[in-house]
Amino acid sequence: MNESWDECLNNSSPGACFASQKALVNLISVPLSSIIIVGNLVIIMGIVGNKKLHNPTNYYFLSLLLADLSTGIILPSIPRMSFKSEYAFGICFFFHLFPNFIFLSFLANLVVVHYDRYICIVRPLHYRMAWIHRYVPVAILAAWVLPLLFASLPLTGWNHWSPETTHCYFEFIFPSLYIYLEIYGLLIPSILAITAMTVRLLYVARGQMKEIKKLHRAVLRDSASLMERQMDFKYAKCVIGFFLVFLVCWVPYIVYIHVPFFKMSNSSRTHIILSCLGTSSAALIPFILVLNNKVYFEVWREAFRRVCQRCGKDTNFN
Repeated sequence: MNESWDECLNNSSPGACFASQKALVNLISVPLSSIIIVGNLVIIMGIVGNKKLHNPTNYYFLSLLLADLSTGIILPSIPRMSFKSEYAFGICFFFHLFPNFIFLSFLANLVVVHYDRYICIVRPLHYRMAWIHRYVPVAILAAWVLPLLFASLPLTGWNHWSPETTHCYFEFIFPSLYIYLEIYGLLIPSILAITAMTVRLLYVARGQMKEIKKLHRAVLRDSASLMERQMDFKYAKCVIGFFLVFLVCWVPYIVYIHVPFFKMSNSSRTHIILSCLGTSSAALIPFILVLNNKVYFEVWREAFRRVCQRCGKDTNFN
């Protein structure tokens, strides 16, 4: 993870090299971070201000949005981990452990949200008796505490920091075994679990759609009605959307977590671009989950309507 430092160290003008890399980080990460922060704040206020959305499912989603908001805040610091710094022990560990904890919490909350929706759709009659519905505070607390415990493992002594250490490096904080355990024990399985649940929901939706078609044909004796074609078209859009979300949101992140650790690229610019785009692409998933659900924006529409009415009255008065 020290490609940025090594590349600039071997450069004829290391100062200009570091300045160029930091400018690239700001150029990519700051706009993406701003979009993620503003988008999450808009949806959070939409949930908090709408009493109809105060239910277990949206409590899980609110926790996810808070984790996603935090991910947007720490986004500019992620590519900076590859830069050399002279932080002391405490600051160096916080600089590396806190972003790792935030993203692990985001991923844990994302798994919980998908599992809640999965149980609600696949087992609707048993949903209210399921633990995911009955123990909301416990599930939310686990989605934050468990990532915190794992992210804090380097503080227990599982690190390469020594008394002679004078610089803050990524490798001094996270041993290789820790990285492999995080990638293949937590990150990749979580992504696969989310993908598997989504595929299962598409399969269930396909079966329900076939049953609706059978009932429709039995009543209307019509084998190619407009309603059936519309249903097929909507289902096709869902399938295509699923593949697009996986390609756009997860593939860049999977590439990012493999390129630095396995030295697939020695370009610091490649690492910076992948770290910003990979993390931000995954952070866009909560926005996609509410894309077609207008209820999350009712508060804002109502506020806009009142402002327009007030402006109209003021205009008529003048």
